[in-house]
Amino acid sequence: MSEHILMLIEATGIQEYIFGSNQLAQNIGASELVTQATTDWVAAKLNELRLKHNAIKNSKEGWEPNNQSIYADGLQAEIVYMGGGNAMLLFIDDGQAEEFARYLTRHALKQAPGLELVLMREPFDSENDVLSKLHQDLREKLAKRKLNRPRTSPLLGLGVTAACVYTGMPAVEERDKQLISAEVREKLDAEQAGKNRLKCHLQQVEEAGFEFVYNFDDFGEKGESSFLAVIHADGNNMGKRIEAIGERHKQHNENEKYIAALRAFSKSVQEAAETALNTTVDTLLASWDQGTKFFGGKVPTPVRDGQEYLPFRPIVFGGDDVTFVAEGRLGLTLAAEYLETYSRQELSDGQLAYARAGVAVVKSHYPFSRAYDLADELIGSAKAYIREHVEHGELTALDWHFAVGGLVLPLKQVREREYIADDGVRSLLMRPLRLGSPNGDWRSWQVFAKLLKEFRDENSDWAGRRNKIKAFRDALRGGSDAVQQFLKTYDLKLPDITEMPDDMKKKGWQGPYCGYFDAIEALDFYVPLKGE
Repeated sequence: MSEHILMLIEATGIQEYIFGSNQLAQNIGASELVTQATTDWVAAKLNELRLKHNAIKNSKEGWEPNNQSIYADGLQAEIVYMGGGNAMLLFIDDGQAEEFARYLTRHALKQAPGLELVLMREPFDSENDVLSKLHQDLREKLAKRKLNRPRTSPLLGLGVTAACVYTGMPAVEERDKQLISAEVREKLDAEQAGKNRLKCHLQQVEEAGFEFVYNFDDFGEKGESSFLAVIHADGNNMGKRIEAIGERHKQHNENEKYIAALRAFSKSVQEAAETALNTTVDTLLASWDQGTKFFGGKVPTPVRDGQEYLPFRPIVFGGDDVTFVAEGRLGLTLAAEYLETYSRQELSDGQLAYARAGVAVVKSHYPFSRAYDLADELIGSAKAYIREHVEHGELTALDWHFAVGGLVLPLKQVREREYIADDGVRSLLMRPLRLGSPNGDWRSWQVFAKLLKEFRDENSDWAGRRNKIKAFRDALRGGSDAVQQFLKTYDLKLPDITEMPDDMKKKGWQGPYCGYFDAIEALDFYVPLKGE
């Protein structure tokens, strides 16, 4: 018998930890600490314990596992994958695994108060047990532990203490004339490392003479567009795809192959996300006009103290779950660019990297945590759309909402109240939209972009007639008869988009579906970057 130890690590409560503050510096630092917890700290603690392992520095000065194995290369600890708040390791000794767990969790308590790490480990006989089954079982146990774990309660002030201006917790330091807690201090201290990591991943930004925005106030054009877009994207069915890898390695003599397949899958996801992010940034940079200093001909370059800034900033990146912020009018086009690039890539399991995204466009001083929650709701809407159309998530979709007047009610209630026709039944929305090959589906990003182009085309019936466009929007609420009467009164024709149903081209509606409302609503919140 050859006993090894399987360990899973997961950072939990990440969303609240990263996005709970309206201060971008804290969001950046918190994201960096989550990244470090399952990459840098894992390697550092293995080094402190002097365990032979397979973590190496990559070209971007981050840690990643190589292909060395505890089976073939005499390792004491093997990292199968790590990053994005998750890690999977194998140890040859339970005592060493336990000591590593103590080292890592103690470090997290000191360096990232407020961030919770959940660890589970299980011994197995590497010669007789099937690792894929053990891994799946342990993933399920970990999920249950996350749900049932005792909730940690931060130690409140004992005696007379001052409160942190951000969290209300006991203050430990005064910084910039503000009292801050230990959690806020560590997040702020990690901000610079987060900046450095981002610059390392997107070197073309600095090479082009730009810096990344580090203050929400630097997004938006005062007096014209002071809106912020929060973009949240996530891969489809990643857990199911990992399970499918396990189904292909169900014998104990395939344990090493299973480890290699998991590692390859994790790496391919990271590479697909990095390629998509770099392509998105390249597209934004290519749209910049040096003469006018505008992006896409519409969005001015943020400038502070003579330094030009990019109106786009990733906060969470490096895996399939990513979050970006951008100037409000760039949110849709950048989200679509990211999704289209990501979903064109094939992962190591031979399938494309399908995903969904939500874009929340809010006023620049709208509470950031609520904006993120809205983007997360929109991801849920896109996910539901995907489930309606395909069985295994093999479709990429995008949903969005313009919360220009604030948002008090949940998204579902807002849409039921504000986006329903006068008959009280039919929805005005065509979104969520699919991306990639539409296969004749008019509810696609391609059709939406064509509609926007037609409404803006100088040679179309609608050129320069914004009042008529707004009147058409009101007519859509009245249904097909109201639209036909409107078109007759003003001698107008609807944009003729090939993929749209015939009745929709004439009446604005096809049965229960409206085809034009989304494009009209988006006219002020969409700046194309590729001349579409």
